[in-house]
Amino acid sequence: MLSVEALCEKLKEAIIDCDTELAKETAEEILKTDINILDVIERYLAPAMETVGDRFERMDYYLSDLMLAADAMKTATDILTSRLGKARLEEMLSKRLGTVVIGTVKGDIHDIGKNLVALLLEVNGFDVHDLGKEVLPTEFIDKAEEVKADVVALSALMTNTLPNQAEVIDFMREKGLREKYKIIVGGAVTSQHWSDEIGADGWAPDASSAVALTKRVIGIDKRSHL
Repeated sequence: MLSVEALCEKLKEAIIDCDTELAKETAEEILKTDINILDVIERYLAPAMETVGDRFERMDYYLSDLMLAADAMKTATDILTSRLGKARLEEMLSKRLGTVVIGTVKGDIHDIGKNLVALLLEVNGFDVHDLGKEVLPTEFIDKAEEVKADVVALSALMTNTLPNQAEVIDFMREKGLREKYKIIVGGAVTSQHWSDEIGADGWAPDASSAVALTKRVIGIDKRSHL
């Protein structure tokens, strides 16, 4: 029979290996022990996803690998946190790097790139609220207010929907909320010039850059654990 530490290492490797079924079985075994669940998440699950993120950035892992690892991570986390009470869950969430609301702006139905950014942000320790596509300015603001977001990320992939990124920022100004959030923009038709023009806090040309940008705008210089 494996020790608790060996079980935790096994779970870590299952996530790195993108093995959801093994992650599920191992998490259920860990749940039968008396180990501190937050310690498991901080010492084993978070480093596992850091390894996955590093491999993706080095192009050792494909997008499909990243998604499978994220699924294994979520499966294990859901099982482990089922034993935590509300207070402990809030303690865990308080250790996230920050909270991000992300979505593709009104009129734009493209979301593959946005989905990848959301996934990478989550892998890197952010609490991510993905609103999907064709998101209205009011929806961005309502969710940002609800979850006390640090960053609002706006995606647009069509030239005719670019103005809708500006519309979100203008709407925030009208409501007196612009200075409350960091706003970043991205998408195939965006640029640094466009970001500067509409008064965003930053622009990311790709998903990996979006993670670095998000950390930078909220004052985090290096990757941290959960």
